Amino acid sequence: MNHPIIDRLHGDDRVQLFEAITAAGQSPYFAASQSGCGTVTTYDGTERIMLGSNNYLGLAQHPEVVEAAVRAVREFGAASTGSRLLNGTMELHEEFEDEITRWFGTEQSLSFSTGYQTNLGTLAALLGPDDAVVVDQFAHASIRDGIRMSRATPHVFAHNDLGSLDKALVTARRSGADQILVVVDSLYSMEGSLAPVPQIAALAREHGAALMVDEAHALGLYGENRRGWSEECGCSADVDVTMSSLSKATASIGGFITGSRELIAGLRVSARPMLFSTAAVPATVAGVLAAVRIIRSDEGARRVGALRHKATALRADLERRGHECGSGHAGDDWSPIVPVHVGDDMLAFEAWNRLMARGVYAGTAVSPAVPASGAILRVCVTSEHTEEQLAHAAEAIDAVLAELVGAPA
Repeated sequence: MNHPIIDRLHGDDRVQLFEAITAAGQSPYFAASQSGCGTVTTYDGTERIMLGSNNYLGLAQHPEVVEAAVRAVREFGAASTGSRLLNGTMELHEEFEDEITRWFGTEQSLSFSTGYQTNLGTLAALLGPDDAVVVDQFAHASIRDGIRMSRATPHVFAHNDLGSLDKALVTARRSGADQILVVVDSLYSMEGSLAPVPQIAALAREHGAALMVDEAHALGLYGENRRGWSEECGCSADVDVTMSSLSKATASIGGFITGSRELIAGLRVSARPMLFSTAAVPATVAGVLAAVRIIRSDEGARRVGALRHKATALRADLERRGHECGSGHAGDDWSPIVPVHVGDDMLAFEAWNRLMARGVYAGTAVSPAVPASGAILRVCVTSEHTEEQLAHAAEAIDAVLAELVGAPA
C-alpha cells in the first residue's frame, strides 16, 4: 500500500488525465523515437517530419559536432566524475567558457550542466528574501523556480506589457526591497514571441533595477554576431546578466552565464545547482563548443538565413489558410517557433495524433504550459527542412484542424 503522500500525488487531476490518454495510446508526451532528431525522425517504425524539436540550425547531427563529441569521449572518457568545484572541471570546460567570453565580449563566463540549473542557481545566488524580482508572466519554469528558491518577492507583469511592467516596478520599489531584478526571456518558448528588450531595459534603469535576459531560444539566431535578441535590438550593454541554455540552436545540453568578473566570481561560490552537481560530461562540452564555432562562422550565417526564410514562409502559409499563429512578429521580426492555436486541451491531443497519422510530428502545449483554453500545436522550423516538407506540414495542419474544429474563421 502506498503512503498517503504518494496517493495524493497520483490523485492529481493532471496525472489522471495523462494516465488516461497514455493508456488509450493517444498521449503526445514521452513518445520514444528510434532515430536521431533531424528533419525526419522515426516513431513506431515510421518516419515523420520532425516539427517539434529545438534543433533550429540543424546542428544536432552536423558531422563536425558529432566528431567533436566522439573525439572527447575517446580523449576524456564518458564522464566528468565530479562537481566543477572539486575534480570535475576539465580543460574543455574552460575552453568553452573562454569561447563564450570572446563571443559576447564580456569579462567572464560560467557554464552549468543544464539550462534549468543555470537559471535556478543564478537567481538563487543573486536574490535574497529582502529583494524583489519583476518577471514576465510567461517566463520559463526554471526562472520561476529559481525565484522560489531565492525567497525573493515576485512581482509578475503581463506578457510583454510595458505598462504592466512599469506598475510592477513601482510596486516593487515602494515595497522597500533592498534590490530589484527584472527577468525576461528574449524569445518565449511556447508563444514564439519576442520581448521588447530595449524598452524593458530603459524601464529597469529608470527604477534602479538590474536586468537579466534569458537568451535560450534566441542564441545563435539573432544579431550580427548571432549572440541573441538583445544584440539584434542593440541593447546588449544594458543587460546586466545574460543567460542561455545550450540545448537549442547549439545542439547539446547545458547552460551558461556571461557578464562581469564580479558576477562570475560570485556565482562560482554561490550557485548551488552548479556546486552540487556533476560537471557536464566531455561529449556535451566538446559538441557544443564545435556548434558555437560553426554558428560564429559564415556557415552559421547561412543557416540562420535559411531558417528565417523557411520559418517566415511557413507562418505566412498557415496564416493565409486562416490559422492564428501567435503575435509579436511585426515588421521584420520572426521566430522559428510557430504556435498554431487550437484552444481546447483534448482537441490538441487529438490533433497531435491525427498529424502523426499524416506523417508530421508537432509539439503540443496545453495548460498550465500555456493559458487555459490556449492549447497550441508548437511547430518548430529548422534551417534544414525542405520546402516540400513544410508545405506538406501546412497542408496536414490545415486538414486536421478543419476536421476537428471546422474551417478557420
